[in-house]
Amino acid sequence: MARIRGRLGTTPARVWLLASLCVVTVVGLLGASTSALNQARDGLHVLGRDAGPQAMATTQLYLALADMDAHTADVLLMGTDHDMGSGREEALRGYEASRTRANEALLQASSLTEGDTVEELNVQAVLDGMGVYEQLATEARLLNDEAEAPPGRVDGAALDSYRRATRLMHTELLPKAFNLGLDSSAIVRANHEEGQSAVALGLVWVGAFGAAAVAALVALQLYLRVRFRRRFNAPLLAATAGTLLLVAGAVTALVSSGGHQRDAKEEGLDAAMALSRAGAIATDMQADESRYLLDRDLADNYQQVYLERAQQVLYRPARNLESYYEAVDGVVAAYPVLPGSDGSDPEDPGTLGYLGQDAQDALLPGQEDALAEVLESYSALQDQDRALRAAVEEGDLSGAVDIRMGVADSEDGAFESYEAALADLTELHEGAFAEGIRRGDAVLAPWTWLLPAVAALLLALVVLGVRPRLAEYR
Repeated sequence: MARIRGRLGTTPARVWLLASLCVVTVVGLLGASTSALNQARDGLHVLGRDAGPQAMATTQLYLALADMDAHTADVLLMGTDHDMGSGREEALRGYEASRTRANEALLQASSLTEGDTVEELNVQAVLDGMGVYEQLATEARLLNDEAEAPPGRVDGAALDSYRRATRLMHTELLPKAFNLGLDSSAIVRANHEEGQSAVALGLVWVGAFGAAAVAALVALQLYLRVRFRRRFNAPLLAATAGTLLLVAGAVTALVSSGGHQRDAKEEGLDAAMALSRAGAIATDMQADESRYLLDRDLADNYQQVYLERAQQVLYRPARNLESYYEAVDGVVAAYPVLPGSDGSDPEDPGTLGYLGQDAQDALLPGQEDALAEVLESYSALQDQDRALRAAVEEGDLSGAVDIRMGVADSEDGAFESYEAALADLTELHEGAFAEGIRRGDAVLAPWTWLLPAVAALLLALVVLGVRPRLAEYR
């Protein structure tokens, strides 16, 4: 034991010990940095190329299902006049296109929820329910065609089949589809938070090993200076500076990529998904107009449901549709200042819903006009809805049907204008999502080769710093 202590007490042994400590801490810094940077890359990959796009796709399921029911209602509303609006053939093509999108969205949802038994059962339930819905919808169309029902006067048997179809859609399929979209958002959020937490822990380890490496290098430098009476050891000074730069660079890269990832999620993906839901709910609102005209026995119910859905899209306090129309006009007139946003009236909750305050807060510089166009087109939709219901109250069912078919026209209808404006704004947020992921990847990409190269250089500098001193004892 005394011999071992004696050997460790020699100058070469102490130099070797301090040099080894430098090597161990630099290698530890390399490992901690590599792990943290890989965590950041994995988080970007999951958000940008895996769970993020899949979650975006699942939000399309609600839209596709609602669009199927809207086209079915429109076909029944046309009756024997196949040229109303965009025409019966266009409505049927839209139905088939929506059915295809729904199947694709279900495949995406199935991939995202794999391993979650409850959600997998929900996906299967929606798939099975779609088959039943299609049978009922087809039966309703055939019965209405056989009865040669005129526009707006659906056959009784056809109406009964459609009631069962739309009841299935709204009590089973759409709620499950909406929940799948919310669950997919929750999965993305959980993955994002888990990744951010892992990177934050990685930053702590990078800082700890960086501090340890700098301390070891400084200790070696001081020992050599005192023992060998030399002022500076250039390789060790360079290694110390390089270690500080490595730690600063790795921390900067991690923080910067995390910021880009957060922006991609909050200003890109989250906002785009919210706008997609606004489009899906508005689609169902338009179907409510057709159902309001088709089924006069349940017209009051469909009118109330229309108001409830409208409040989800853009909320302002309103007791009935007439006051809601006026409130929407007020939002458009006041924009970019949203009514109630100043908090001056404690009883006014503000302008809420998918197109309200959250949509404005998610805007990036230069996007204000895009949201203005969405709000204006949404207001135009409410103007058409007001005219439709006024025609019904005046006993002009034919005029109301014409208004509805004009709204649904796929070329220049009011709903087409709304969808186009909403798609433009959604595309801007999708662009922000893609740009955030691209920037995050760009920040991390150089470190794939830079990190091991710098670590190797630091180790080489440590060797260069101590080798001449050890050579003096040979």
